[in-house]
Amino acid sequence: MGTMTTLGITESLLQDKRVAVSFTGLKDYPTELPFDPPEKYPEYGLQGVDPSNQVYAWVRETLHRAGLDQKNFGTPHWNPLGDIVQPGMKVLIKPNTVSHMHEEHKDLFSVIIHPSVLRPVLDYLCIALKGQGKILVGDSQVIFGLFEEAMATSKIDKLLAWYRQQTSIPIECIDLRTVRGVRTWMYGKWGRQKVNQDPLGYQTVDLGNESFFKDIDPKRLRIAIASYKKMYEHHSEDRHEYVFPKSVLASDAIINIPKLKTHRRTAVTLALKNFMGLPASKDSLPHFRTGSVEEGGDQYINPSWRKRVCLVLHDQIQTRSWVPVKFMLAVIKKIIWDTHKVIPFKDDIYEAMWYGNDTLWRTLLDINRIVFYADKNGKLRDTPQRKYFCLIDGIVAGEGNGPLSPNPLTPGVLIAGYNSAAIDAVAASIMGFDIDKIPLVKKGLEDGQQKRPVFQGSREQIEVIEGERTLSLAELQKSKNLKFEPHPAWKGHVERAE
Repeated sequence: MGTMTTLGITESLLQDKRVAVSFTGLKDYPTELPFDPPEKYPEYGLQGVDPSNQVYAWVRETLHRAGLDQKNFGTPHWNPLGDIVQPGMKVLIKPNTVSHMHEEHKDLFSVIIHPSVLRPVLDYLCIALKGQGKILVGDSQVIFGLFEEAMATSKIDKLLAWYRQQTSIPIECIDLRTVRGVRTWMYGKWGRQKVNQDPLGYQTVDLGNESFFKDIDPKRLRIAIASYKKMYEHHSEDRHEYVFPKSVLASDAIINIPKLKTHRRTAVTLALKNFMGLPASKDSLPHFRTGSVEEGGDQYINPSWRKRVCLVLHDQIQTRSWVPVKFMLAVIKKIIWDTHKVIPFKDDIYEAMWYGNDTLWRTLLDINRIVFYADKNGKLRDTPQRKYFCLIDGIVAGEGNGPLSPNPLTPGVLIAGYNSAAIDAVAASIMGFDIDKIPLVKKGLEDGQQKRPVFQGSREQIEVIEGERTLSLAELQKSKNLKFEPHPAWKGHVERAE
C-alpha cells in the first residue's frame, strides 16, 4: 500500500476512492463494557484491556489499512483520525440506530450497530481532538422508534456514560427528530409527540433546481407516515427543501457508522442510506410517487382501482385531525384492501417497497448533497463544508427483509473509507449484488457532472485494500460474493451474475 497524502476537505470527499475491507473471521461481538482493546497499544491512553475483544483490534487494523496516519502506525504518536479531525472541531458520529428492536425479535445487532465498534472510534476521536472540541452522537430514527430504549438496549448509553468519565471533551447523545410517532386511542398510529432535543434548533435547506426531484410532479410525492399536504409544503415547483438539526450543520466532521444490511426500497442500506437518519422531519422525505409504473408512479407495479382508492383514504387519514374520522377511514381502507384475499391484486407491492422504487434514491442523494455542501447556516456552498470518514459494521449483518426485520448473518466484515458512493459500491459488491441494478449506488457513482457532486471520477478508480493487496472494483467482484439474500421484492432483480 502506498504512502498516504494529506488531503483537503474537497479532495478527501471527492477524490479519495480508497476503501479498506477486513474479513475478520469474527462471528459475534464482545459483551463486557466498556469494550476495552485486547492489549495496550502504543497509542492507547487509557488503562483497561480486554483480551477477548477482537472487534477493537480489527477496527484498528481497518483504519490502518485505510491509510490513516500510516507513517506513525505502531508508535505512541499514531493519530488515525488526525487528517479528518483537528483539535477544537465539533464532530458528529452518525451510528445506525434506526430502531429500538428487531421487528421479528431476532438479533438486534443485525439492525443496528454494536457499541464495541463505536468504542475505538471514540478513542481515536479523543486522540485527534486533544482535549479540545465536542462530540455529538445522534440519529433520527424511524418515526415510531424509541431512541432512549435503543440506546439502553444496545448499551450505547452505558458506553457513553463511562466515556464521559474518561475525557474532558463533552459527549452528547441526542434524538435528532423533531417529533416521534405514538399510538392514539382506537389503536391508531397517528399521534405525534415532540422531541426537539437539538439545543441549537432546526434549519430548512432548499436544494431548488439542484434537487433530483427537478421535473418530478411534486403532488405525487409521498411518505406513508405524513400528510401529502405537509410533503407539498417542502416539495413544490422549484422548492425542494429538507429540515435539518442545526447541530448537524454545525459539525466540522462526520464519522458515519452504518450497518451492513439489505433494504426494501433501496436494496441496500449502507453509507449513503445511513444519512436518512440526519434530517429532523420525516415529512420532507419522499419515499415513493403515487400510482403504478404505467401511470408515472412507483408505488406499485400494475394499475389498480382498489389501490388508488386506498391511497385516497390513506391521504385523508393522514390529513384529518379528528381521531374518530381517522378511525372510520382506516376501517373502510382495511375492508377494501382485504378484498385481495378473495380477488388478488395483480401485484402485492404497495408504498414502493420493490426494485422499481425510483424515488428514495433521489431523496438520499439530495440529503447527502446537503450534508456535505450546506454551511452552518444552511446555505449551499461550492465546496464540501465537512470532513468525513465511514466505518461499516458488518460483524453481524442483515439479509432478506431489511432494514427492520432482516435475517441475521455473520460475515464478520468491516469496511472503511472516505467517499460514501465508493464505499457503497464495494460493500454492495461484497454482498453479491449488481451495483448497476441499485439506483442509489449507480446514480451516486454517476454524480460527477453535478455542480455539487457526491462522487467524482469513475468506478474504475476505486481502490479496494484487502489485507496486503489492492484490488480494483472489478477484481473484487470476481473474487468476493457473500451471496446475501436480497429483500423478497428485490429477489431475482439485484443479484450479480456469476
